[in-house]
Amino acid sequence: MESFVIVHNVAKRHNIGTLVRTATAFGVSEVILVGRKDFNAFGSHGSTLHLNFRHFYTLQQAHQYLKDKDCDICGVEIADGAIAVHEHPFKKSTAFLLGNEGTGLSSKAMEICDYFVYISQYGCGTASLNVTVAASIVLHHFAGNLYSSI
Repeated sequence: MESFVIVHNVAKRHNIGTLVRTATAFGVSEVILVGRKDFNAFGSHGSTLHLNFRHFYTLQQAHQYLKDKDCDICGVEIADGAIAVHEHPFKKSTAFLLGNEGTGLSSKAMEICDYFVYISQYGCGTASLNVTVAASIVLHHFAGNLYSSI
């Protein structure tokens, strides 16, 4: 069972380096860049050397690649039918698609998702989390499920 992170429409380019560092820490197999190939590695602290990257020009190309690998695509978004990430069983390889820091997942991005998870929040005063913080929480849950079953 593997995990992937799909990077698409991230507004703050410096967040990608930190996202890569998080992906490395939680055993992600590959970071999939959709659209732009380049990214700011600031915050990665050398973790780009320990992770595979793949680039696609469109979400549909990334979708096809992941489906050929029999991989679920999980949107991290507060959406109808979304399940709290700590309640999701994660039974197969999964690619996590996180939304834009300001607007969340686009309708095109939501179309390629098999299901959605959200991160429960218990305080008030904010409607969302930074994309790298959200990735850390979701990838930690996935890795915890994966490594606790070994």
